[in-house]
Amino acid sequence: MSNLNSERLNSFGTASIPKLVLQFSVPAIISMLVNALYNIVDRFFVGQGVGSLGIAGITLCFPICLFIMAMSMMIGVGGNTIFAIRLGQKKYIQASIILNNSFSLLILMALTTFALGEVFMEPLLKLFGASEQTLPVASSYMRILLFGAVFQTIAPGMNHFIRSMGHPKTAMFREVIGAVSNIILDWLFIMKFHWGIEGAAWATISSQLIASALITQFFVKKSTPIKIRWRHMKLRFPYVRKIIILGIPPSLMQLCNSLMNAILAWSLTTYGNISLHDTGVLSGGDMAISAFGIVNSIASFILLPLLGFVHGTQPIIGYNYGARLNSRVKGTLKFTFIYAFGFMIVAWAIMMWQAETLVAPFAPGDLKLQETAAWAMRLFGAAFFMIPLGLVSGSFFQGTGKALRSMFLNGCRQVILLIPFLLILPRFLELKGVFMAQPIADTGAAFIGLAMLLHELKKLK
Repeated sequence: MSNLNSERLNSFGTASIPKLVLQFSVPAIISMLVNALYNIVDRFFVGQGVGSLGIAGITLCFPICLFIMAMSMMIGVGGNTIFAIRLGQKKYIQASIILNNSFSLLILMALTTFALGEVFMEPLLKLFGASEQTLPVASSYMRILLFGAVFQTIAPGMNHFIRSMGHPKTAMFREVIGAVSNIILDWLFIMKFHWGIEGAAWATISSQLIASALITQFFVKKSTPIKIRWRHMKLRFPYVRKIIILGIPPSLMQLCNSLMNAILAWSLTTYGNISLHDTGVLSGGDMAISAFGIVNSIASFILLPLLGFVHGTQPIIGYNYGARLNSRVKGTLKFTFIYAFGFMIVAWAIMMWQAETLVAPFAPGDLKLQETAAWAMRLFGAAFFMIPLGLVSGSFFQGTGKALRSMFLNGCRQVILLIPFLLILPRFLELKGVFMAQPIADTGAAFIGLAMLLHELKKLK
């Protein structure tokens, strides 16, 4: 373990903050873009090769996919938080146990999700609003994804540890290979082999298998200082408990996303059938779900890089907080705020001005779906520029081990504020109210997060 006491790790506490943040965040941004590509490429090729019914089917599966992602994030980010702190304290044996217990938990979570998903998949899809038209499509897609659930947890979960050991480019490289594989296989399976919605699912899990194999290979090769070791993989309750407690806050955003998307799918079906007319191919509810699927793909392509940028700073905050270098913690936060807010202002402006251009490739030839999706995007993304305020605040509490505060902030946007608005506004504004709930929740969560962060920073000496 002695070779961990290196210039690469010590730079967390000595190097220029802007240079260090960019060094670790840029690869994390690219990794998150890669994750966004899994979603956006599937829907692009499905829109081109299957049609709007396929987009509706994939969108109905999204709450379940988010749940799998949340399990991976809970273990990956939770384990990595305490892992980074132990590295800062130079407790390398404990760091190894944490890494290996996290790996075991990722596999266990995936197997549990597979078993439960096979039992409850169709009842859940019906609960989300699947119609007679969309249920067979969604079931075919989801059944294949559940089969490869273990690859969907290992790749993103273990990549956090690669970054914390001072190898952000290595983590990025392995995920990029997975994303490129997904694009190639989507094109091959959907456009050339004409496998339809099943082709999209097989392309996704095949590419994630490739990424998982490459990431696992990093942890077994000789030059890696902290490896996957059988003797440390046996679960130890004190570590498991700490990993899960620290992992709940960041994963809560995804778990709440899953719950919110389930409620949203039901609301879209209910109020879409009221507000939109059938087109012959899609009912009004299926049209609303397809439109949201397109909007959500574009929004993910914007939000996930922001999340990657913020997550890329967590090892820096964790190390310096563990080393009691509080001035560097504050400097990292300031730099993160400035760049995150600037990025979202630009992204928000593009969404508002070019909505029709952004949605058109997902619904070629379907002018009604394009019109509905562009209208929905302008409502749904109206307050996107406010999101960094709450997100960076929650990330600070996560990086410093304050799990309950981070959990509260991550829950504000998707549960405490959003779900009540999502249930109330449509009663008065119908489908328009469904899409307006998100910007109202974004604004409220931003102000709450900023107030909590400023209060906490006053305590740092």
